[in-house]
Amino acid sequence: MSKSIASSAAAASPLAAAIPTKQRAVYEALRTEIMSGQLQPGEVLVIDALAKRFQVSIIPVREALRQLQSERLVEIRAHTGVRVTPVDVSALTEIFALLAALETASAIHALPHLTEVHLQELEVMLKQLETAAANGDTAGFEQANRHFHLLPCRIAGFTRAEQGLQSILAEWERLHRLAFIGTRPPSQEQANKDHRAIVRAFRQKDAEKLSQLIHRHNTSALRHYQKLMA
Repeated sequence: MSKSIASSAAAASPLAAAIPTKQRAVYEALRTEIMSGQLQPGEVLVIDALAKRFQVSIIPVREALRQLQSERLVEIRAHTGVRVTPVDVSALTEIFALLAALETASAIHALPHLTEVHLQELEVMLKQLETAAANGDTAGFEQANRHFHLLPCRIAGFTRAEQGLQSILAEWERLHRLAFIGTRPPSQEQANKDHRAIVRAFRQKDAEKLSQLIHRHNTSALRHYQKLMA
């Protein structure tokens, strides 16, 4: 296995854990490069060249690219090949609307299945979010935030919602990194106040309050970035 694969592999989709080893390695390396901007929006990817670079056959490369396509990170078109998906700032409103819809549906349907163990998991993630915010650890905050918002999907057993949410979160993280580079993100302290309120609503099994909090959380972030675009 190429050393470049191992060195480039980074924290990616939790769903990637089910992907065969070679495919996962190629997927994680390419995903890291796309998310960081090392592979630029619109850049053409040649399958044979990738297979040679990673010292694998074209099969794991094709499968890795299909996985990246499911996350809207690459486009695969007949007769034109594969290219890194362009960054689309105009999708901002749609992204946050979808995040709110999937998070709300998953949270409400998680309530009947919620256990004390689940609540403890949310508390652990909340502590991770607060620690990351206090330390100025942006990458750690992003990772903990992703896990926090994905957990209700797993509690509810909403695998499709989890896949959809993971894809949208990936698209948003890339858009944020490339289109809003150098800008100030929303207050992590305020975001964590929202997160703590969400955990309280889970404990109280208050579906209406959960819906309100999740909507407010996403709307606040959307408005922040809309102001930056104005």
